[in-house]
Amino acid sequence: MTLNVPLTVRVGDRHITRQLKDLSFRKEAVGGVQSITLGLSARLDSMAVNPLDRVYVYDARTAEVVAEGRVADPGRTADADGQTWTMTAFGPAQHASDLIQPLIYVDQSISDGWRRANRLANVSGEIDQTSKPGSSSDSAPECIVCRWPRNSYAPGQAALTMRYERLQQSGQKLARYSLSWDGGRSDSDYRVQIIPLTDGTTGSASLNAALGNTVSAVTGVVVTDWTNGRNTLDVSLLCNNASGTGAQQTDDRCWVAFYYPILRAMLLDQTGADITTGYSADYVLAHEVVTDVLARVLTQFDAAGASIATTGTYQIDQLAYPDGVSAAELLDDVMELEPGYYWTTGPSNSSGLYAFAWQEWPTSVRYEATLEDGGDFPVSTQELYNQVTVRWVNRKGSRRTTLRTGSCPILDAQGIIRRASIDVADELGSSNAAVRIGDNFLAEHQYPANAGTLTIARPIRDLSTGRMVEPHEIEPAELIRVRGVESYPDSLNASSSDGQSVFRVWALNYTADSHSAQLELDTYPRTTAAALARLHRRRRRKR
Repeated sequence: MTLNVPLTVRVGDRHITRQLKDLSFRKEAVGGVQSITLGLSARLDSMAVNPLDRVYVYDARTAEVVAEGRVADPGRTADADGQTWTMTAFGPAQHASDLIQPLIYVDQSISDGWRRANRLANVSGEIDQTSKPGSSSDSAPECIVCRWPRNSYAPGQAALTMRYERLQQSGQKLARYSLSWDGGRSDSDYRVQIIPLTDGTTGSASLNAALGNTVSAVTGVVVTDWTNGRNTLDVSLLCNNASGTGAQQTDDRCWVAFYYPILRAMLLDQTGADITTGYSADYVLAHEVVTDVLARVLTQFDAAGASIATTGTYQIDQLAYPDGVSAAELLDDVMELEPGYYWTTGPSNSSGLYAFAWQEWPTSVRYEATLEDGGDFPVSTQELYNQVTVRWVNRKGSRRTTLRTGSCPILDAQGIIRRASIDVADELGSSNAAVRIGDNFLAEHQYPANAGTLTIARPIRDLSTGRMVEPHEIEPAELIRVRGVESYPDSLNASSSDGQSVFRVWALNYTADSHSAQLELDTYPRTTAAALARLHRRRRRKR
């Protein structure tokens, strides 16, 4: 048997097109090829197929790779119809879920991640995570407070120290810190120190100032203030009196409060080298995170040759995963903050590394199609919302909620309030992120989705090339104009009724048997299988 379509297939080094009886594959806008399924008529002892062998689907006319993956489940069956092989391969997107590991990019926490260090015996000093001494306002900043109380004894050269260790635990390096500090009195016998260290041992103070009672904002950056390689940060109050014998406290003003700490991890460039300059701000941009995770985690991809759009401008001020995260989950979070961008993958190069891209969603219609081969376009108002509550965890570990409201013409006209809930925990836990994610959610749920499925079983016009393309050549993420379907007004469709709708091709399911592609438009279809798949992929946030 062979295929009656212009496609050929190779598994490992073996061309198997003549044995094929079934071929199908799925591509999605986010991630690219998800799966390839093959059915072969062949004796059970005639093929040596190994798990994770590469599978290539080629366009026989151009020799271009249409879909690529690795064998996940080779199966063999013998029955009355003969002996057959069935193989399922996963696409490159699966590799983004291979590893779960801690990753820190920018972190505002003052609770989890810090611990008391260098604690000496018989030292009566205290370290608390609380508001600044003397503060009575509920809005007073939460601080790390180091103090020697009244009647306590501060030994000479004794230090009260808190250490940030999340970067050490994640295998990353410190690139920048910023914080403010204030003291209970001015006293040159006590020193306020900030010390970047390597594994808590090697390093010198980037700040060594006399205790004072005015607010001081300080920053430190790699190279300028410490040698590349530091991965922990100490903040300390040191007893450094001239006699060196220590001092008895006669009041409650021997304290220092450190607050608003923001720490940034060193980033990698596309070659995997440390970026040691450019840390002038307390935030990261989306493309910086994508580049780093590509070089640091996604080793199956061609990081050096990847296409990374650098036009996103949203300032990410909290992005920390101390409990571990996969690259796929992290990229999903970044897309929540920069919804105008998405990631996808492509065929491998001569070194076996897959192509990778972080790019803006296309905004021009690429394909034109009709309803000749069938389609299904259900419309539902169940996904409409005009309010959303975003739950997050602030820097001191307290749960917070941010309520965002927006317009939804259909709900508003009926006087209905429908509120959704989103949980971003402490990983994206900042007020700015909560506002951003909530507003993006409401924008996506303002109108009923012009969703549905469309079957393409014949060549359609590709406006970008001016030629007709076969069903297997249609690329997800692109826009398609379908004639004969009335649209709801949304970001892709004008308010006028013109008998046609513009959709985003969200996914493509190609079947060689019928040489047809079923396109999922704008979102996943409203089917039980699709709902179960989304539930399986749902992110479980830290509570």
